[in-house]
Amino acid sequence: MFDKFLNIDEEKRQRVINAALKVFAARGYVAASTNEIAREAGISKGLLFHYFTSKKDLYLYLYDYAVTLLTETVERIVDFGERDYFERLKQIASVKLSVLNEHPDLLGFQKTIFFEDNAEVSAELKTRSKEIAESAYYRLLADIDKSKFRPDIDADRAIGVMLWALEGMGEAERAKHKALGTELDVPHLMEEFDKYLALFRTSFYRQ
Repeated sequence: MFDKFLNIDEEKRQRVINAALKVFAARGYVAASTNEIAREAGISKGLLFHYFTSKKDLYLYLYDYAVTLLTETVERIVDFGERDYFERLKQIASVKLSVLNEHPDLLGFQKTIFFEDNAEVSAELKTRSKEIAESAYYRLLADIDKSKFRPDIDADRAIGVMLWALEGMGEAERAKHKALGTELDVPHLMEEFDKYLALFRTSFYRQ
């Protein structure tokens, strides 16, 4: 679908990606201007639409790009020899946060996704998010030591419950910040994440 864009040289491709991330991070999906993106990238608007048929296609491409970048970085850095479920989960979260902190526009873009409810893209974002939860996360959390779980519960079901709960936590934070009109507080979100992990560890692990 994006063959024309993927076939250009790496420097130019990265320039377009960085420009689009910057503008979407600053404006959000609806207010972002393809004129501004093209100008920031140093290309014509016509060329931008030669690569992407619409602003929506560009936005969804960036979503997939961000997910791929984060997932590949996690797979490269996380110690998969660590088989404790909670330690693995904390490593994954830590690496992702580190990548986002090193790339402010990527973090800003992720924040816009967190709050995005425009009908043009929200359904597809939710579908993509669900697919990630059902594939990447389970792959990254494979080969954990299930013997640490209490013998009276099903470890696989417990893991499913925890992932659903963490996803629900994210949705609750999204709704709260949207209602209050406040920015997403990443440090607070990580504190809440740690509290949930502590609760799950107490509930599901052998004492």
